[in-house]
Amino acid sequence: MVELACALKQRGHTVEFFVYFPQYDFFRSRIEAAGITIHSYRKGRGFSFVVIWKLIALMRGRNFDLVLAFLNIPTIYAELARSIARKPILVVSERCSHHDDRSVVAANFRRMLHQAADSVVSNSKTHAAWLRNKWWLSGKVSSIYNGFNLEWFRPVKPRPSRPEKIRLLGVGRICPQKNLITLIEGLHLFHERNGYAPGVSWVGKRDVDADGQRYGNRVLDTLERYPEVKGAWHWLGEQRDMALILSKHHAFVHPSRYEGLPNAVCEALAAGMPVLVSDVCDHSLLVENGKRGFLFDPENPESIAAALQKLMELTLGDWTAFSVEARMFAASHLGLDAMVCAYETLFVGLVNR
Repeated sequence: MVELACALKQRGHTVEFFVYFPQYDFFRSRIEAAGITIHSYRKGRGFSFVVIWKLIALMRGRNFDLVLAFLNIPTIYAELARSIARKPILVVSERCSHHDDRSVVAANFRRMLHQAADSVVSNSKTHAAWLRNKWWLSGKVSSIYNGFNLEWFRPVKPRPSRPEKIRLLGVGRICPQKNLITLIEGLHLFHERNGYAPGVSWVGKRDVDADGQRYGNRVLDTLERYPEVKGAWHWLGEQRDMALILSKHHAFVHPSRYEGLPNAVCEALAAGMPVLVSDVCDHSLLVENGKRGFLFDPENPESIAAALQKLMELTLGDWTAFSVEARMFAASHLGLDAMVCAYETLFVGLVNR
């Protein structure tokens, strides 16, 4: 949101923010430096009708052409407010996958509210297609990939001469969606066949709720069962400078069961990394099996081991070709300019229509 807002401001558009958790102000100084007005209301716990009335007042009182809501709850607030205010144009977002729906009733209610929006943007092509087919939104839905500042990412280290020195990086919360247990089992199978387990560093926090704690304990128990994998596994916790972390590794692994658009995979491609990734959602479009990396079945340790084998057997020339192709794909599809241009084109088209 911040990258998009600042870029639109630089292109001559007037941009303002409405936030209801002003205490989370990590990007506030950058927004203010760009000359962007911030309207804020400090919301308490739970659903807030005051947020809706604040939005209605802004929608009616300011001469906005368009409102953009990004995440699920802000989208609900914006759609309810727009239903009453009747203006301006409203664009809402779906930032993950329908596989992440926890409650059928809540998910159905949320998507029924999309009738109040003029456009629905997904950050993945597969989820956009699902929305069109499932919710009769064919005229409203589009997909726009997240944009990244590619200048932050530089090509990673070349492949070591010995494959056992290759260091893999994984990123994600330690939760069932990210599927660490099946990855560990795949690494164990690879070790049985090759006599070594590649080093894996994992960046991400452990969920603090009961389900997250249980899954985290299962991950640790699985590592205890496979000491050869545990010896090559490194927990890095939460990290802020992902460009630096990427530069210290050679390839990326992402065994997630579902995603919207995985930012971590996109950043790895921007850094020119070969990627091993589960064959779900948009992953096959990002990686294109055998071109920028290899796909595997996230529920099958054997498939993960086979993908690892293909990666380790790449020649130096093929590895370099994968790396170049990854960076070229990121430059063509995942840059900030591509994202900003897509949103600007959508906005201008809606306003003109």
